[in-house]
This record gives sequence, structure tokens and C-alpha cells, in this order.
Amino acid sequence: MKAWLVILLLVAGAAGAAEPVGDAEKQAELDRLCEAARDKALAPIRDDIYKECLEKKRGDDAYCRRDADGYNGDRIGGAPRFYELPECERAFGFRNRKRL
Repeated sequence: MKAWLVILLLVAGAAGAAEPVGDAEKQAELDRLCEAARDKALAPIRDDIYKECLEKKRGDDAYCRRDADGYNGDRIGGAPRFYELPECERAFGFRNRKRL
């Protein structure tokens, strides 16, 4: 009898911990909106990286474009840029809404 009770509690706990189907899609959409907002904010910085690469003749046009497009806002010793945008705050808030 106790074994069935333990199994029932484990199954019920796993079912309660499972994310509702709509939450996964909503989280994915919020993450997409966050990254789109970051891409928009990073665009001027990427343009500067591209221009500087061409001016200093570090490579050809294709190389400089790849180099600039690969910039993701990472900072040495710090957090990546632009995760404080409202779209990203919403995504983080939704992801962490169940945490205390």
C-alpha cells in the first residue's frame, strides 16, 4: 500500500512540475522578441565594428561583415549588453515567475 502511495505522489509531483504546453510557446516568443530587440540595439555597434575593420584593413568586405555580425554584446568581465531591455525583462520575468 505504501509503495502505491509513493508512486502516486511521485507521479502527481511530476505532473504538477510539468510546464503547461502554452507556457513553452509563450517563453519561446518572449525570447524571440528579446533577441530581436537586442539585435536592433546592437546594430549601430556592429556597423562601427564593420567600418573599423574595413578602415584598418583587417580583412576584405566579407570577413569584416562576418566579424561584425558575430558580435553579440559580450563584455570582458561583465554581462552581455542589452539584456536590460523591456522585452528581455519580460522574458526573464516569465521564465522565473515560479521561483521565490
